[in-house]
Amino acid sequence: MKRSITIAIPVVALVAVAGLTYFGYTPIPALLGSLAPSSFAAGSGVLNVYITDAASATLKSLILNVTSLTLSYQGNVTTTAPRDQFVFQVPSSRGMNVDITKLQGSALLLGATNVPAGNVTRLILNITGAKALFTDGTSAKLRVAANGELMIPFHFQVHSSGSVDLTIDILPNTIQVSKGVATVLKPVIHLTAVQNSHSATITTTA
Repeated sequence: MKRSITIAIPVVALVAVAGLTYFGYTPIPALLGSLAPSSFAAGSGVLNVYITDAASATLKSLILNVTSLTLSYQGNVTTTAPRDQFVFQVPSSRGMNVDITKLQGSALLLGATNVPAGNVTRLILNITGAKALFTDGTSAKLRVAANGELMIPFHFQVHSSGSVDLTIDILPNTIQVSKGVATVLKPVIHLTAVQNSHSATITTTA
């Protein structure tokens, strides 16, 4: 059984727009971390985190440093503080100097990890650096909006012993670059969660 729900949410404005998309991936077991789930209150599942991109008419390259992804849950899911959050630290070998414009039609696996089972209600994507190379030959070092901590309301469920493929889609054709004191990157991000549990696959996108 497959069921798809899609919501598009600009990270800064947080305005919802309806759409439909589906991503399916095969996890790479070699990248699965060895985190012990003993501190998880209701068991654990596997989260595979991907990043992808679409074509842009003005950007030749958009290079990002993606350092972490924080999952906020409904209720307490761990025995250590903060009990309603889990932070996935992206391996530097995967998250540093990622040129997302080269990921058109494909996705890069940033990593895989055990996460607490439960209902996720919000994600915070941490981008610590960004640089744009434009098609006219110019380039700019970018300051990321919200100090690089991009908060996205997003709901999906992690089942105990299940797995979720989470795709982060940053759209360069909707990136707003404003020139003033600093050049600011204000991305629009689409999130897709493909939940693999038992006989059902549920795809949720924001």
